[in-house]
Amino acid sequence: MKIWIVIAIIAIISSSIALFSLQDMPLPSDSMDRSELSGEVTIGLILPLTGDLATHGEENYEGSKFGVSEFNKHLQEIDAPWHLKLVSEDSATNPVIALEKLTSLNAKGIDIILGPETSSNIRNIKGYADSNNMLLVSCCSTAPALAIPNDSVYRLVPDDSNQGTAIGKLLQHEDISVVIPVYRGDTWGDGLKVASSDSFTKRGGMVDEGIRYNPESPEFSASTSLLAGKVQGYVDEYGADKVGVLFLGFAEVLQFSQSAAEHEVLDKVRWFGPGAYTKLHSLVEDPIGVEFTNSVMLTTVQAAASKNPTYEKVQAHLIETLGKTPNGYVHSSYDAAWIIGLTMLETQSSDVTLIKEAIPGVAENYSGAIGSTKLNEAGDLAQANYEIWGTRDGQWVLLGQYNYSDDSITMG
Repeated sequence: MKIWIVIAIIAIISSSIALFSLQDMPLPSDSMDRSELSGEVTIGLILPLTGDLATHGEENYEGSKFGVSEFNKHLQEIDAPWHLKLVSEDSATNPVIALEKLTSLNAKGIDIILGPETSSNIRNIKGYADSNNMLLVSCCSTAPALAIPNDSVYRLVPDDSNQGTAIGKLLQHEDISVVIPVYRGDTWGDGLKVASSDSFTKRGGMVDEGIRYNPESPEFSASTSLLAGKVQGYVDEYGADKVGVLFLGFAEVLQFSQSAAEHEVLDKVRWFGPGAYTKLHSLVEDPIGVEFTNSVMLTTVQAAASKNPTYEKVQAHLIETLGKTPNGYVHSSYDAAWIIGLTMLETQSSDVTLIKEAIPGVAENYSGAIGSTKLNEAGDLAQANYEIWGTRDGQWVLLGQYNYSDDSITMG
């Protein structure tokens, strides 16, 4: 009888301790509440649908939409109880507007964002994103200054220390002795100018201090007049075939070319450029632009995507949707949507903290339209080869490739 009394007392004490422990436990956090995904899961998109990069923005918008659509098909195939919804905002290629759009999305509870596209936009909004535990996955931003570990920004392109290396090798390969950089006065332009100049200088080339222009300028007559004077001086000393102009800009390359065409000496030397305006259709559709770029044999580099079935599917879809060949960043836009979706699937959560922790592993094991998406410690694409493009006979033509691993160029 006494034994049963003791057992009963022990049971009562144990129940009291358990009840006290349950009452003492913290309530589930928001991230725990969101760990079971179901229904509609919303992510944001910030791209330049108007402004200097409207053409690229519209193309990358279609790439992102297609990525979300294809990922949702994947979710249906595996009977997942949730799907992605994309809410898009227009940055107007303007850093101030990009911040307004980001704060608006955050106020709606949307803290995972595809984009923005430009480095200047990211630079202006990353402080807000960092302090509000948001996630930005950009298709296109390349400024080395934004290669920062453990922040809110992930980029599915290599930073411009890579592109600068490719440009420096291209200038050397084309037997240029001296180059004059003309570059946007922003985070992206400043960074790529330094990276390209350093690469070319290390290869024995000479780099002029260059011309830093205001990207918001409506016309470029003062800059092209200054450039003409610099070019003439170097042509007199080295010869026209040894002098190059490196134009580091966006779609304003068309307006700059139109202004440059008024100076005879500027179409006597070679011009080079980055992926930011590679395959820009307006440049070869404009009578003055196409004549000028043909004369200067404009040659550019662009991060190369691995030609695989996913690449071909995205390319075919975008050509059908847009009626033209898209820029190379559409493939990164497509993959960005997949990486976000797959990371949610892996973590069974839309909590930003969990997503950030898991993205590197997911990206390393995913192979998409751009091929390998392995990230470096700064959250950027680890490395890439570069295609070499040029305007020849009124159209964009693939000319060759730069191989990162052995610093070599193969033409043809």
